[in-house]
Amino acid sequence: MLNRPLDQLLSRSLSQLTRLSLCGMLIMCASAHARVDALHILIPGSAGGGWDLTARGVGEALTRSGIARRLSYENLAGGGGGRAIATLIESGDHNTIMVNSTPIVMRALRGIFPQSFRDLAPVASVIGDYSVIAVRRESAYTHLDQVKAAIARDPRAVAIGGGSVSGGTDHIVAAMLYRGLGFEPRSVKYIPYDAGGKAMAGLLSGEVQILSSGYGEVIDLAQQEWVRIICIAARERIPGAPDLPTC
Repeated sequence: MLNRPLDQLLSRSLSQLTRLSLCGMLIMCASAHARVDALHILIPGSAGGGWDLTARGVGEALTRSGIARRLSYENLAGGGGGRAIATLIESGDHNTIMVNSTPIVMRALRGIFPQSFRDLAPVASVIGDYSVIAVRRESAYTHLDQVKAAIARDPRAVAIGGGSVSGGTDHIVAAMLYRGLGFEPRSVKYIPYDAGGKAMAGLLSGEVQILSSGYGEVIDLAQQEWVRIICIAARERIPGAPDLPTC
């Protein structure tokens, strides 16, 4: 059941929140130095998710460029990102940074954890990714028309999972999908997971029938034929996947 503030966010600010999601991922920390001997990266999600992949990709770039000589990583899933933020703020370590994105901003705005994203200073925007709607390879859904028919038969029988909190990017995309198919966007049965890796596990295990996620998080498993991408949330088909229809 959606609470009233989230209800208002979904019904009144879909377009604004979608623009927010396009800001991509930010590396956040208390302060920044040009070069450091050792850098520690906090990851607010579990291994294999978007935050994890982004953090390790950025870390590799920092070491190759010589900005950081040594890198260490720490996965601190829990509390919707609150555990990682609390650790970052309380540590006072200027050589610790954290990967952040829209879901943590949304969680902070809704008061899910006491800390605020405003307590952090953005260092760099490193990712801008399209969202996608995906299913397991063996799913009967191969096209949005089939998803629409299933929702029309029984809206509560179609669960859409995502690696962000209710009101976060994945939920907004699912709500926009519902609206685009002619359904009330607040009626989407959205199942939030703590991170993208757990959301993908939920899809593969059958806990949810559909996954709302980022293209970068799904493409590898799609190429390995574990999942099928039904559509991508872009205005036009993208050059890297010209056969993939838009949502």
